[in-house]
Amino acid sequence: MVDLKKMVRASLMAAVAATAVGGVATAQLAPVLQTAREGTNAGAQTQVRIDQLDDQRTDIELEYRALLDQIESQRLFVEQQQVFIRSQQAEMGSLQQQIDRVENIQRDLAPMMREMVQNLEQFVNLDLPFRLEGENGRLRRIERLYELIDDPEISPAERYRVILNAYDIEASYGRSLNSYDEVILEDGIPVNVTVLQIGRIAMIRQYPDGRMTMRHVQGSDWVALPGSYETNVTRAIRIAQEVTTPSVFLAPLPGPTVAQ
Repeated sequence: MVDLKKMVRASLMAAVAATAVGGVATAQLAPVLQTAREGTNAGAQTQVRIDQLDDQRTDIELEYRALLDQIESQRLFVEQQQVFIRSQQAEMGSLQQQIDRVENIQRDLAPMMREMVQNLEQFVNLDLPFRLEGENGRLRRIERLYELIDDPEISPAERYRVILNAYDIEASYGRSLNSYDEVILEDGIPVNVTVLQIGRIAMIRQYPDGRMTMRHVQGSDWVALPGSYETNVTRAIRIAQEVTTPSVFLAPLPGPTVAQ
């Protein structure tokens, strides 16, 4: 029969031994566990840092791409501005050429306008002598044109416009029927007459006593008209004065001449 006391002692000794061994193992394992825990914490911190760096990398990448987009936009803008600048330079060159041409035109325009006025003066002197005197007469208009072309305060364009207007006025006389009163001298005595201007074909003077004289474009003298024309001349004067409606009248116009 097994001795019970011995068995109990052996079990106690074994338990004590196991406890001693376990304590030693626990003491040896604690540093390992601590190291593991520290490694885990360090790994977690490292992972956090990695995540932060990854986020920073993503932000930097986004910022980089945004900068690339801005650079591309600036490049396109610069190219557009260069095209605009080239266009402006070409336009400036064209404008400079036009300015040069204008200066040349202005230099050539001055003598041309003076010649135009001189030609108009010569034409008026050779034309029928109607509406020559007075402030609004044809001769006074010529004088004002000479004053105009010598006035530096007036632009060449305005001078040219006024000269052309004078030409238009003279041209209108050739297709109009006009009548006006005039004072002439006969033997040094002033006489009031009514003048009938028939275009540039003829002029007729009607005197207060009923007499009539005519001067046509081909002559230089005033010739007497027969009394038979008085009715038609009076009618023509009334038409020219817009006293009566236009109608047909007989005018003593010069006939054709034989060429020499």
